[in-house]
Amino acid sequence: MQKIPFLAFVALVIFVFTGKGLRAQDQDEFQKWLKKDQQSYQKFVEEEDRAFADFLKKDWEAFQAKQGVKPFSKPKPVTMPKAPKQPAPKPTAPVKKVKPLPAPPPPPKPKPVLPKPPAAAPTMKTVSFDYYSQPVVITFKKKIKLNLNPPLTNQKISQVWLTLSGIDQKDVLKQLRDYKTNLALNDWGFLKLVHQTACNLTGSDQRACIAYTWFLLNKLGYNAKVAFKQNRLFLLLPSKELMYERPFVVINKQKYYFITFRGTPELKGKILTYRGNYQKADQPIALDIRTLPRLPQAVKKRVVHFVYAGKRYAVPLEYDGEVVNYFKNYPQTELKLYFEAPASSFLKYSLLNNLRELIKGKNEMDAVNLLLRFVQTGFHYRTDDQQFGHEKYMLPDETVYYPSSDCEDRAILFSYLVRHLLGLEVIGLDYPNHVATAVRFHSEIPGASIRFRGKRFVVCDPTYINADAGMVMPEFKGVTPKVIAF
Repeated sequence: MQKIPFLAFVALVIFVFTGKGLRAQDQDEFQKWLKKDQQSYQKFVEEEDRAFADFLKKDWEAFQAKQGVKPFSKPKPVTMPKAPKQPAPKPTAPVKKVKPLPAPPPPPKPKPVLPKPPAAAPTMKTVSFDYYSQPVVITFKKKIKLNLNPPLTNQKISQVWLTLSGIDQKDVLKQLRDYKTNLALNDWGFLKLVHQTACNLTGSDQRACIAYTWFLLNKLGYNAKVAFKQNRLFLLLPSKELMYERPFVVINKQKYYFITFRGTPELKGKILTYRGNYQKADQPIALDIRTLPRLPQAVKKRVVHFVYAGKRYAVPLEYDGEVVNYFKNYPQTELKLYFEAPASSFLKYSLLNNLRELIKGKNEMDAVNLLLRFVQTGFHYRTDDQQFGHEKYMLPDETVYYPSSDCEDRAILFSYLVRHLLGLEVIGLDYPNHVATAVRFHSEIPGASIRFRGKRFVVCDPTYINADAGMVMPEFKGVTPKVIAF
C-alpha cells in the first residue's frame, strides 16, 4: 500500500507558520499538493476498508464458545465464624505508636458539567443522551441505517462495513475521543460511551447497534470483532486482564470475551467469527480503575456503628452514589485492580478524617485492631450469590452503599484504610474460597504471619468477626494462600 507523506506535510505546515511565509505561486503549489495528498490518503483509507470488507465476505470460521472462569474454586461460606473470646497474645516488646498520615482535604466543589457544544452547522444534526448523569451531545452528518435483518450472514456484515466506511465518521470519532479525555474514562467506560452513541445513531435495532459499535471501536484502534450464531450478533474484545464469569472464544491463542452491558449471555456450542484484524486495530481493552470517572457527583450519607474494646462508635460517612451506579455492571476482573482502586473524594474525606480521630494516640496494633473491628462488625455479611445472584467485587464506595458485603469487599476496604491512614504496607491473601489481608508492622506483632519478598506480614482478617491481628480462621490454619501484591 502507498505510504502517506505525512512528515513532508508537517514540514511544510511548520514552514508556513514560522513567519517566513510562501510566495503566492508557492502557496498555489502547496494547496495543489495538499489536495492531492488528501485525495491520496482518502484513496488509501477506501482501499483499506474495501480490502477488509472483502476479507469479511469469506474468511469466517466456527469457534467453540467457552464458559467464563469462576473467581473462586469453592463456594464461599454463608456465615462467618466469630473469634474466640480469649484475648490474642500480647507483644513482648513495646509497639510503635502510629503517626496517622495527613488528613485529606475537603472534597473539591463539584465542577460544572461539560460545556454545551457549539450549534451544529446547517448540514449537521445532533443527538443528545445521558451517559449516567452526564449530558452528552453528539454532532453527526446522517443517521446510520444498516440492513442486518435475518438471516444473518458474513456477506451482510461485510456490506455493513462498506456502508459505514462510506459515511464520513471523523467528527463522531473526534467527539468520542474528546469525551473520553474530558470525563477521564478508562477503556470500559469509553466502550460503554461508544456503545451508547452507536445505539442512539442507529435506532432501536440491537444488531445494528452492535455492528456500529464494532465499526467505531476498530476505527478507534481497538481489536474488536463481531460473531454471530443463528440471528444473534455478538461483540467480541480481548482484555489485558482476566474477565471472570464471562464467555469467551480463543482466537490465535488469545481470549476474546463476549461483551454485554447487562447480564451475561448464555452460550453453548459454536459461533461464527474471523481471525484477521482491521489494520492498526490491535488494542485490547484495559480494566484498571486507578482513577474514577469525572461525572456529576451524587452525595449520599450513611452512619456505620461498631464496638471496639467495649466502647461504641458511630462513624458518619459520605459517599458518591454516581460511583456506585458506574460500577454496577462493571466486568468482574482481577482482585489486584480493586485493591488499587481509589475511593470517591467524599468517602475519602469522611472515612479517613473520622477514623483518624479514633486512632490518635494508639499504637500500631491497637489502631489496626480498631480498623479491623470497624470493617468486621460495622457491615452486614452476605455472599455475593445471596445479594446479587453472581460474584461481584466492590470498591469502598460500593461497600458503604450496599446493605451487605463479603470477604473480598471487606479486605479491599480494610486495605484502603490501613494504607491511607497508617501508611503501612498491605497484601491480599487469596484462599480457595476466601480473601483476607496481611499487614507489615514496624513492630514485632505475635500471631500468624507469612513472609513475602523478605518481609513479615501479619495476617489480618476483616471478615473473621472480632479477630485481632495475627488470628486466622480455623479452616485456613495451615493453608498457604496466594499473595495479591499491589
